[in-house]
Amino acid sequence: MNSFEKRTAMRIAGVSIVLASVASPISWFIARERSEDAIVALATEESRHLIEHVNATDLTGPEAAARANLAARSIIGGLFDIAEIYDARGQRLAEAMTKDGVAVESSLPHHGKPDYTVASYDSFGLPGQRWVMRVFVPLRKSETDPDGPISGYFEGVRVVPEWQKGQIFASSLSVALMVCLASLLCGAALYPVVVRLSADNERKTRQVLESQSALIDALQRSERELEEKVSQRTLELQHEQIRTKELLHNILPVTIAEELSASGSARPARHESVTILFTDFSGFTQTVSAMPADRMVGELNEIFAAFDDITDECGVEKIKTIGDAYMAVAGLPEACSDHAQRCVRAALRMLEYLESRNRTSAFKWSLRLGVHSGPVVAGVVGKRKYAYDIWGDTVNIASRMESAGEAGKINVSAYTYDLIRNDYECEYRGKLDAKGKGEIDMYFIRNAKGPRPA
Repeated sequence: MNSFEKRTAMRIAGVSIVLASVASPISWFIARERSEDAIVALATEESRHLIEHVNATDLTGPEAAARANLAARSIIGGLFDIAEIYDARGQRLAEAMTKDGVAVESSLPHHGKPDYTVASYDSFGLPGQRWVMRVFVPLRKSETDPDGPISGYFEGVRVVPEWQKGQIFASSLSVALMVCLASLLCGAALYPVVVRLSADNERKTRQVLESQSALIDALQRSERELEEKVSQRTLELQHEQIRTKELLHNILPVTIAEELSASGSARPARHESVTILFTDFSGFTQTVSAMPADRMVGELNEIFAAFDDITDECGVEKIKTIGDAYMAVAGLPEACSDHAQRCVRAALRMLEYLESRNRTSAFKWSLRLGVHSGPVVAGVVGKRKYAYDIWGDTVNIASRMESAGEAGKINVSAYTYDLIRNDYECEYRGKLDAKGKGEIDMYFIRNAKGPRPA
């Protein structure tokens, strides 16, 4: 016997012993329960026959107590040592006991009025090595109708005699021993089968392992290659997502871009107080008439890129460029109380930038700037090539401020002037005609009062 067979024999023997030690008490307990069930069933059936014989199932009327007493005395001495009969309300009508019943009656657990609907029993031990079975039986006038009304209750106590205890013990023990022996015999019978199957399984396992070893190596190589490809694709996707997000933020305000990314749409919103800045190059057509197209685009790109930096630094949101016009707004999508000051600050810096650039550039540019404050509606339009735009009469008036202005100056409306007059010195121009809007009070920004805000 090799080491494997020794281990197998020991394990099977151990399992058989454990199985026998577990199954034997269980089988002993089940055999005892079945013996008790048989005794209780017989006693209950006989008691019902005696109760029906004396017509004690009908516990109404003046003779109910007499019939109950007769039934109780008839029951004791056979299968029961104590017999108690109750009426339907749970009042005890009769009680009878044998000598053994009297001996144990004081040790029995007491209970309230009976109210059960199905028969049951208890089995327990009492001091003095006494074994007692107690049955509880609801009485019905017609035992063939299990759902009929209950007419009373019968409770019986049987003190199990020594001979019956020995009989039950011997029967249960024999069943337990047979189960134990069967468990051990099963272990002995299984040993050669397990050894043979294990030998076959070992041989087949070696064959399978040898045939799958190369496959496992190939799968591991494929897995590594796949992981590398997935990591590379994931990294590329992350970079692409970052680029897409940055591109979207260049097109739309950050809060609008995030709302659009999260829900697929951006709700339009009305903003009651914003300030709009328009710029336009004076004499643009004459300036670019002799300029190559690529140079013109380069000039505009350089200037508008600088304007983008200025608006970002001043807290102004660029809306769009239209030809040589530049449009921006302050006070949306997030409201702020200094939207007019932000736009004027950005306009002054644009003029400073253009003046500085003109000193070194071959092409000299002149810029008109217009600013107006008021309510607008803002939102995203289209389902492709998204555009964040603003609408309202405020936009039209801001455009008129630019067209009614002069090169190198910032023209503002009275509404904007009212918001900035404590911060900037302005020159009143009077009521000037604005196309389609009639006469409007206009002002030129001269300079800031006190130190210029950063």
